Amino acid sequence: MLQRTLALMIFTLLAGCGQSEPQKAEPEANNAPQYSEAEIQRYVDQCDKHDGKSPLEIVRACVKLIKATHYHTLDLKGLNIDSLPDDVFKGLEHVKILYLSENSLSSLPKSISEMKSLKVVHLGWNEFKEFPVELFDIEGLKDVYISKNKISHIDEGLKNINSLRRIILSHNELKEFPHVFTEMPKLKILDLGTNAISEIPESIRNMSGLIGLSLSYNDVKAIPAGIGGLENLTMLDLSSNDLRSLPIEIAHLPKLIEPVENHSGFVNNLLGLGFEEDGEEIYGVSILKGYKTTPSVSEYSGINLLFNDISSLDREFCKVFFMKLDSKVVINCN
Repeated sequence: MLQRTLALMIFTLLAGCGQSEPQKAEPEANNAPQYSEAEIQRYVDQCDKHDGKSPLEIVRACVKLIKATHYHTLDLKGLNIDSLPDDVFKGLEHVKILYLSENSLSSLPKSISEMKSLKVVHLGWNEFKEFPVELFDIEGLKDVYISKNKISHIDEGLKNINSLRRIILSHNELKEFPHVFTEMPKLKILDLGTNAISEIPESIRNMSGLIGLSLSYNDVKAIPAGIGGLENLTMLDLSSNDLRSLPIEIAHLPKLIEPVENHSGFVNNLLGLGFEEDGEEIYGVSILKGYKTTPSVSEYSGINLLFNDISSLDREFCKVFFMKLDSKVVINCN
């Protein structure tokens, strides 16, 4: 990931060298001074993971490179970092995407709250036991990927990030459905797969903004009727639980009964689903009207019920456009 990021950075910056106007592929570079090829290469060399530097030296070199080039992505993935200096992210107000995945972090430095432009943060494959509260002061944060950690608790302060639309919390140690999510009506995608959740609260009805929900590989025994309040729900993954029945309210959710042309044959696209507004807000590239940049969420609409204890479903579920079912499930649609 780092090498691809650096290659793109070099291409973007050098594309403007020697021209009367800088190129617009990377908007943040427009306001940064122009660099010679040798200068840029020197910064890149300092950020090389394979030249014997310590992880902290690499971190500081990469931060220096991002400051100099005003690039929007900082990639510190896979450095085996277990801690970061509190001031490490000072001066990075322009960074919009941060990769800290595949390290050994259990907390974040205080200076991350100064990254006021941060939209997406990747924290998977670390040692977090709680959702990092240092993120709570970043008002524009949109997506948090924090799977494969040891999180068992989420502070109520998370609801103060009104901009959050996607939280990927799969492969953690949650034993209860975090109540704070029911107070976040603007949340669009929530992945709680592969935890140890056994009960879903009736208050889930308040999560009216959800378009995608995964509870796969948990210990859920029943789904409350309150799920009928999720009028925008399009992707529902309930596979590998202990369900014996489903509330009829699911069969009446409007987005699940809409016919879809060219359906993908899959339900869960919570990780990769893109949003058109990201072109402008994150990458600085205006999207042409009518130009399709990401797969439609409807291409992944449906319910995944595989590997449960359901023996039959009400015929109302025949209205659902796409379902993945165990062969033993009886549903009479005649």
